[in-house]
Amino acid sequence: MRRAYSRLQSVEEKRNLRKAILFIALSGVAVIVLVFIGIPLFGRFTVFFSDLKGGGKTTNQSDTIPPGPPRFNSFPAFTNQQVMAVTGSSETGATVKLTFNGNAQEVLADKDGNFSFNLQLLNGENTFSAIAQDASGNQSQVSKEYSITFDNKPPDLNVTAPSDGSSYFGSNQRQITIQGTTEVGCQVVINDRITSVDDSGNFQYTTTLNDGSNSFAVKSTDQAGNTTQKDITLNFTP
Repeated sequence: MRRAYSRLQSVEEKRNLRKAILFIALSGVAVIVLVFIGIPLFGRFTVFFSDLKGGGKTTNQSDTIPPGPPRFNSFPAFTNQQVMAVTGSSETGATVKLTFNGNAQEVLADKDGNFSFNLQLLNGENTFSAIAQDASGNQSQVSKEYSITFDNKPPDLNVTAPSDGSSYFGSNQRQITIQGTTEVGCQVVINDRITSVDDSGNFQYTTTLNDGSNSFAVKSTDQAGNTTQKDITLNFTP
């Protein structure tokens, strides 16, 4: 009887040992799954719920590289239009912050990095510069300072000689010189011919008169595109 009991006890001990080994093995597998799958998965869920709480906006905390300064496309240095659109490019999605005549304004660069500002120009010189700020808050260096001069006033123009309506006689008076003054930096055109203007605004144009009435259109155009025209008529009798 005692011998049968010992056999049963031995069988039970072996069964318990197998259960213990199985429990240890399963525990080890559970630990491995937790370390390699559970913890990363928990981290992802944490980030997901954090994004939901923050409205779905994420910021790349590892981005510490600032964008380059905004680049502006070419534009005229002088204009007679009070409202001007200046365009340029920057990093995609960057906030472009413009300082125009001391006042700040900003726009977002589109998916291609393009941006545009409409500037309300003041009389005379207008200056602006810009910086770019990316989604991580990194700011670029300030761009170079640009200048646009707004001028919508027609330039001064005087034809000093000869007087309108003057008459000339004989071959010795067939060749005449039209002289005058205008604003410095203007271009003078007389009957579609460009005439040189010196540093003081003086100009002169020599031509040969035809028989009878000779009409001359003297037009001065400044750098902003404003024009002034004076017309004179000269008479020649051979």
